[in-house]
Amino acid sequence: MSEIREAHPLSQVIYEGVLEKPPWKTLLKHLEAYMNVPSATLVLRRPRKSDPGLTVYLYSDSDTGALEDFRTKAHLDSPFAELPEKKVYTLRDRVTDTELKSLDFYDYLKAYEVSDLIGFDVYDKQSHIRLRMRLVRMGAAPGFSQEDRVRLESIVPLMNNALKLYGAYSHNTFVEEFYEELLSSMDIASVVVNAKLEVLSANQQARQILSSDDGIFLRGDSLRCSGGADQKKLEEACHELLGIARGNGLVGRSSSISIDRANSAAKWEVHIRSVAKQNMAFGEGGPEIVLLFQGPVRECAPSQSRLIEVLGVTPAEAKLIAHLIDGLTLTAAAGALGVSRNTARAQLSSVFAKT
Repeated sequence: MSEIREAHPLSQVIYEGVLEKPPWKTLLKHLEAYMNVPSATLVLRRPRKSDPGLTVYLYSDSDTGALEDFRTKAHLDSPFAELPEKKVYTLRDRVTDTELKSLDFYDYLKAYEVSDLIGFDVYDKQSHIRLRMRLVRMGAAPGFSQEDRVRLESIVPLMNNALKLYGAYSHNTFVEEFYEELLSSMDIASVVVNAKLEVLSANQQARQILSSDDGIFLRGDSLRCSGGADQKKLEEACHELLGIARGNGLVGRSSSISIDRANSAAKWEVHIRSVAKQNMAFGEGGPEIVLLFQGPVRECAPSQSRLIEVLGVTPAEAKLIAHLIDGLTLTAAAGALGVSRNTARAQLSSVFAKT
C-alpha cells in the first residue's frame, strides 16, 4: 500500500491567496519565514520601459524604495527580470560575476546590499498572466543553497495551478465589471432574475430604479410592476421566453415590452433575454432571465462616435441610442429619426444583442 503524501505546509495559503486582495499577500509573509529571507516579492507581468508592471507586492521591513527603483529602471538589463518557466534559478545560474558587474543592475544590487537572488516564473496561457516570484538574501547572509532551491521548487507546481485558478477568476471578474461599467455608462439598468422573477443581481442603475418605485420595484426579492396589466405582460413575456428556450434548447432568444412609469409619462422599454448557459447547470432558482432597461438619470451622454467605437453599433443605432438617452420613448425617437417604430425596435434589439 503506497504512502499517503503529506500536504505541503504552504498549500493552504497558496490556494487561499487566489481570492486575496492583493493576491497571495499572506503567502509572501509565510514564504519569508519558510525560506529564511528578509523579503519576498511577487510580480504579475514583467515591467517594461513604458509600464512599471502590474500588481507588484513587497512586504515585511524591506525598503519600498528598492521596489520603486526596480520598477522604474533597474529591471531594464536585469538577468532576473524574466526566467524560463517552472524552474527555480539563483542569480549565479543566470549570469557570471564578471557579466553581472558590467550591468546597471549590479549597481542596484550594491545599493540595496542584495547578496543573492532566487526565484521562478509560471505562466498561464489562457489568461496570459506571468507570475514572477523573487526572494533575496542581503548583506553578509550566505547565498542560496541547493537545499534552498529544493524547498522553493516544492511550491512551483502549486503556484502554477493557483495561477490558472487566479487567471480564470480574474477574467470572470473583469468581464463582469466591464459589462456593468459599460451598461452604466449608457444608463442601462441590468437585472438578472430566476424563473420566479426573483432578483439575483442588479447593477447600480437597476438598484436606483427599483428603490424609486417608478413603475417597477421589489416586493421582497421579487420583481414587480406597479400596474397589474404590466405585471401580467412581464410574466407572460418571461414565461414564454423560458418555454421557448427550454423546449427547443435555444439560447439567447429575446423579446421586448413597454412598462408604464409611475413618475413620468414616458415608458420603460424593457428588453428581455434568456441567460446563456452553455456547459453550465444551475439548480432550481438559478439565473434564467436578463432584463435591460434605460435608467432615469443621465448627466453625461456618450458621443455617437464613442458608442460606435466601444459597442460596435451602426451609425443609425448610435443615433437611436442618443435619442433614448435623452429621454425620448422608442416611438418618439423613431419619429425624430424618420423611421418606423418597427425599424427602431429592430435597431434597439440589435443594440441590446451587441451589448
